Amino acid sequence: MRQPVKILHTADVHLDPDGWGSDPLTQAYRDIIHRAFTAVIDTAMQENVDLLVIAGDLFDSNRPCGEVVDFAIQELRRAQRPIILIPGNHDCLNSESIYRKVNLPAACTNLHLITHPKGELHRLSQHNLVIWGRGMVEHEPSYRPLAGLPLPQADAWHLALAHGFFVEEGTTSHRSSPISAEEIRDSGWEYVALGHCHAFSDVSQGSVTAFYSGAPGFPHDAQGADGYVALIRYGAQESRPVAVERIDLRPLVHAAMRRDA
Repeated sequence: MRQPVKILHTADVHLDPDGWGSDPLTQAYRDIIHRAFTAVIDTAMQENVDLLVIAGDLFDSNRPCGEVVDFAIQELRRAQRPIILIPGNHDCLNSESIYRKVNLPAACTNLHLITHPKGELHRLSQHNLVIWGRGMVEHEPSYRPLAGLPLPQADAWHLALAHGFFVEEGTTSHRSSPISAEEIRDSGWEYVALGHCHAFSDVSQGSVTAFYSGAPGFPHDAQGADGYVALIRYGAQESRPVAVERIDLRPLVHAAMRRDA
């Protein structure tokens, strides 16, 4: 039996922005990014989700300072629920990867980091949820984030994670890490959690629901589509297998900044 499952989907956190300088506006942006990740964890707890997924780029580079790594570990632990993380193009699994220098799953026992370059399949048996993702080694045109996605299993919910550039049906692209509309549509999986695009956006194809959650952080004067996360509900409605709700993190971040001012 497939029981309802609630998941929070985020991506492109970009902790410790690399090479942005030290001017006041940049420091303010760094502060917002950190507060936004705290808001992600707060939201996961307040919504009592069964799983938190981070679809790439938890870190802005493979050179985050130790203080930022400690902050990330503290927040991941604080979630107190399972977390699935894939690398993105900023923190990919090359020889200098932060994930080779720091064993995050050892520090956060609730975290599973997907690293296999050809893909890994996992199952959360208590929720009858099958999860799949690939470990990005290099962000390049030959890398296809959804390549190797297996066929769905009849008795389970399905969640795929992918970090890359969405390509409309019938078009070609020379961009790195392409994700085609056809790959999403033909997968047959209920939900594909995407990262790389910083704006919350719906790229669902056919019967498959697929979203970019966007970046939770945002410039201090942002009016765009960043500053959000996606709340995913499996089995909440009989009319469709997956329902997606956009949650605005900006009020939480601004309230925290006012408290600390």
